[in-house]
Amino acid sequence: SFSLPYWNFATGKNVCDICTDDLMGSRSNFDFTLISPNSVFSQWRVVCESLEDYDTLGTLCNSTEGGPIRRNPAGNVARPMVQRLPEPQDVAQCLEVGLFDTPPFYSNSTNSFRNTVEGYSDPSGRYDPAVRSLHNLAHLFLNGTGGQTHLSPNDPIFVLLHTFTDAIFDEWLRRYNADISIFPLENAPIGHNRQYNMVPFWPPVTNMEMFVTAPDNLGYTYEVQWSSQSFSISEIITIVVAASLLLVAVIFVGASCLIRARSNMDGAHQPLLTDHHQRYAEEYEKTHNPNQSMV
Repeated sequence: SFSLPYWNFATGKNVCDICTDDLMGSRSNFDFTLISPNSVFSQWRVVCESLEDYDTLGTLCNSTEGGPIRRNPAGNVARPMVQRLPEPQDVAQCLEVGLFDTPPFYSNSTNSFRNTVEGYSDPSGRYDPAVRSLHNLAHLFLNGTGGQTHLSPNDPIFVLLHTFTDAIFDEWLRRYNADISIFPLENAPIGHNRQYNMVPFWPPVTNMEMFVTAPDNLGYTYEVQWSSQSFSISEIITIVVAASLLLVAVIFVGASCLIRARSNMDGAHQPLLTDHHQRYAEEYEKTHNPNQSMV
């Protein structure tokens, strides 16, 4: 058997808990944007970093090594919103988004689980161009090689980050018992329609083939404890009001039962009083009235 490690980045903290020398490498004491020389990853070099050449000249990456991996978690002071990792409840909210995708099947889709877990929408699924959450926020939090789209696979944290993202996706598939019919058949960006091949797998694998739960189809499971969604303020108020009304109803029913019980007790004693008065009346009738004439 083998294991696929993952990084549960939904901690809500401003520190990278796996950025230690015995794991993915701590911060260097000599340059806080580099990895500690005590970590094996400090020797890794970046490839495919000539983005301008790829775009303007149409050249392809030739695997020429460049500079070292750079990483400065929570160090982007120019963007405070990316200085803290996603909250655990962000994942719980994301899993509540019931639609896999919505038109235009792009980074501006709203109420789309795909766009939400990717991090272009807020955790509730609402699209907001200013928001970066979940997967995207975790990348930007690393603030270095791992925070740049074309370079991020060079940082080994990339694998752990994406394994956890896949775990969220697998949990969503399981909860909604989703089938391939909800995957966009057309009009999605290149490579994202249902029958398109996934890059860079070889032999080719289509999106349709991988839109399945891992335990039943791929032979592995994720040991993740999913947190439940917390209640909003309005939901808490509703629950408190409902609980209060229920308490009042219970008190009312209890008081009514108590009054009825006392009434029954009074009724149970009434025959004794009646017998007494009846006997008294009988004795009174037997007593001669001195004013009554006797014949």
